[in-house]
Amino acid sequence: MKDLLKKREFLMFMMLLIISLCISLIAPAFLTPSNLLSIIMNNVILAIMAMGMTLVIVTSGIDVSVGSQLGFAAIFVGMLALLPSSNIFTVLLVGILCGTLLGILNGILIAGAEIPAIVVSLGTMNIFRGSLLLYTNGKWVTSLPTWYTSLYNTSVLGMPTPILILLLVIGVTYFIAQHTRLGRSIYALGGNPAIASRVGINTGKVTLFVFAYMGALTGIASILYGAQLATIDPNAGTSFELMVISAVVIGGANVLGGSGSLLGSLIGVLILGVLQNGIILMRIEPYWQNVVVGLILITAVTLDVVNNRKNEASKKVIYVAEDIKAGVKA
Repeated sequence: MKDLLKKREFLMFMMLLIISLCISLIAPAFLTPSNLLSIIMNNVILAIMAMGMTLVIVTSGIDVSVGSQLGFAAIFVGMLALLPSSNIFTVLLVGILCGTLLGILNGILIAGAEIPAIVVSLGTMNIFRGSLLLYTNGKWVTSLPTWYTSLYNTSVLGMPTPILILLLVIGVTYFIAQHTRLGRSIYALGGNPAIASRVGINTGKVTLFVFAYMGALTGIASILYGAQLATIDPNAGTSFELMVISAVVIGGANVLGGSGSLLGSLIGVLILGVLQNGIILMRIEPYWQNVVVGLILITAVTLDVVNNRKNEASKKVIYVAEDIKAGVKA
């Protein structure tokens, strides 16, 4: 029980329950099934991207270009969907391929040229967005076909398709992170790159993979983005990277790498989604959302830092006790 109480995911889950309880007391419509489903549906895209960002942050990397990647891939998916010969399979293929290529570009620059991830992704964020605006001249993609936009509203065996896609992404990411050598290498790289390299892990390939995977998931998210809104703005995804990174950090991922969980990131996404929904239901100025998210982000990171210091202090006490014990025996 003590171990459970110390877990960051448990603390964040309790925070989610407290926030939900407070909102439901002020706005009873919050706890209706339709509203709760709406919260999940409106945050499927954020959750998909948070899965990829979790792996990136675990390796001690960061990708602030994901918002631009989302807009870039969404525009090309939308333009492809307008072609008479297109169908859902070509859209899926091009969306994932486009996102993966953008992610690989980041990965090559970070792993190959050994440029810090924040510098590379800041640069590509502007390159992707600027190129997109130049290509489209700021024009929106509209009149998307029904076969594409219905992707967001259809269900399979009673389950909305976007939620099924999210569950598939969670399952694949969980398998990679927990049941493969690659997953262990990702955590080892974030924990200590020097030791990881010394034990034979190809840190460059691992870095390339996590950024390519982040791009692939952003490509999937871009397909759902266009289907949800039915029109695509070249500025789509602007500032989205802040929401994705915030969700993952609030969920417990260490910004210095080495730790982070998919469950924690999902709870982080739900906290942001519940706050956004609650602010609308309580008729509070939407600008307050950024203030509240910022406060929660700082609180979450502070809790993480305090917890890490306590753990380090406990380890020192144990080491000192063992040294004294060894001295007495000698």
